Amino acid sequence: MRSSLRLVVAGLACALSCLQISSGQKTKNHAAAPATALADRINAILAEPALSHAEFGISVTTLDGQPLYVFNDGRLFVPASNAKLLTTAAAYALLPVDTLTWTTNVVAGGTIDAAGTLHGDIVILGAGDPTLSPRHYPYKPPQPAPPAGSPPAEPAPKPQPMEVLELLAQQVEQSGVRAVEGSVVGDDSFFLDEPYGPSWAWDDLQWSYGAPVSALTFNENTVALTIAPDPSAAAPGQTAAEWSPAVEYYTLDNAMTVAAQGEAPHPGLERRPGNRMVRAFGTIAASGFQAGMAMEDPAEYTAAAFKEALRSHGVTVAGGANSGHKESIATAEFSAERSMPIVPLERATLATVAAPLEGRKVLATRVSVPVAEDIMITNKYSQNLHAELLLRLLGKVHGTDGSFAEGTRVVRQFMLSAGVDDNDFFFYDGSGMSMDDRLAPRATTRLLVYAARQSWGAAWRETLPIAGVDGTLSGRFKNSPLKGRMSAKTGTLGEASALAGYLTTASGKTLAFSIMVNGHRPDSNAETQAIDRIAEAIAADSR
Repeated sequence: MRSSLRLVVAGLACALSCLQISSGQKTKNHAAAPATALADRINAILAEPALSHAEFGISVTTLDGQPLYVFNDGRLFVPASNAKLLTTAAAYALLPVDTLTWTTNVVAGGTIDAAGTLHGDIVILGAGDPTLSPRHYPYKPPQPAPPAGSPPAEPAPKPQPMEVLELLAQQVEQSGVRAVEGSVVGDDSFFLDEPYGPSWAWDDLQWSYGAPVSALTFNENTVALTIAPDPSAAAPGQTAAEWSPAVEYYTLDNAMTVAAQGEAPHPGLERRPGNRMVRAFGTIAASGFQAGMAMEDPAEYTAAAFKEALRSHGVTVAGGANSGHKESIATAEFSAERSMPIVPLERATLATVAAPLEGRKVLATRVSVPVAEDIMITNKYSQNLHAELLLRLLGKVHGTDGSFAEGTRVVRQFMLSAGVDDNDFFFYDGSGMSMDDRLAPRATTRLLVYAARQSWGAAWRETLPIAGVDGTLSGRFKNSPLKGRMSAKTGTLGEASALAGYLTTASGKTLAFSIMVNGHRPDSNAETQAIDRIAEAIAADSR
């Protein structure tokens, strides 16, 4: 998964225990102590020729913080989705995640007469809720395969992305509104209008994992495009396209054809940032093709979809679908954060998160599941958008606004309070999508050790993927001794890979670990395999 992935902090110094400099040459120190069986096992893996292009960083500690093995543990790496460890741990520490909810309101932007006509706009007030989608809560782990010969399982019901908006539209109808003279407005001004993080790759922005951030998020700010052979076409090989939800938004230039029998399909899609034209070209298999395309303006798209939902419930809207944003006027550099005083953070006590009503009549309301249930989704599936919305929530509650800068400032202060060195991390976003994020392996293990001592630590640990069982680790470690004995967050971004979390060794001890790799060849899988083998080597420790 492309992590899945700007403030919290940077540093260039590396501890002498992990990097020694002599006569201008840099020498890596493989172990924190005299050579051990653990060090021998890991060092043998790192010495393999297939890994010579890559830069590894490793930190392994006990849960009381005692180092067992270090290798480049003070160097700064691109962390990819390991950044979500910081964001979600901060949320567990600073928010009442077990009870806190998001509330989305639909309000009247004018008066309503006796005939049910709203003289003004109808407004959806976003509050950063990532759950306005067909995704099911609470998270359920995958079920084991049925025994051989069992009857086939019932097919899963087809997702109904419009259902959440249909329920809101039903409430509007029940409120007595029959017509809207104005427009449908999707208002995401609860957060600043910062759809993309610094140094997010532009060619990621058209896909679902690069979906823009908005306080009004519907269907995870993604629309599905399905292209399949067209049985009614005059000529063979032609295709037909379908959007889900079926809302007028993108213009599609479809030149895709069906691949000839025996030929491999090569589908192509392109949507340039800021453009609503999607080009479909190349070839597809006879079974069809589907891709998740990111929305260009989530608030406007949500308004357009809600207008359709209102129409289906007999509520007419004279105007169009618009969005309302809050533009940023910040001019300071992210790096200036390091010189700002540290403000002590206390755990918030609020019950729900909602945008101000400003005296407007409420026509419909939706209250989400508790935040903790969504953090489970965020970490298990490495969901970028959900992590970014969580970062904005931290900035809104503990900072001055729902923004990249305020969210990362809060995470930075949390990390420092957890005992992590100021020079060991620097973040620009909450998901790890930014190529400018930096994290030292020892910063990660220090956070893991700190979390293990907190009242919320066990619950947070349960949100991490389990080796060989679920989430982004469901396909890894399936035939490994680590299956079911490691809870860890993955990370993949370009030529960066990472794995960090907790594992249980052969002797029954629980250890914290962080393995990070930068700079490997784009077509190489050797580094990911090495990460898995290093994790197994750590777990084999019998001390």
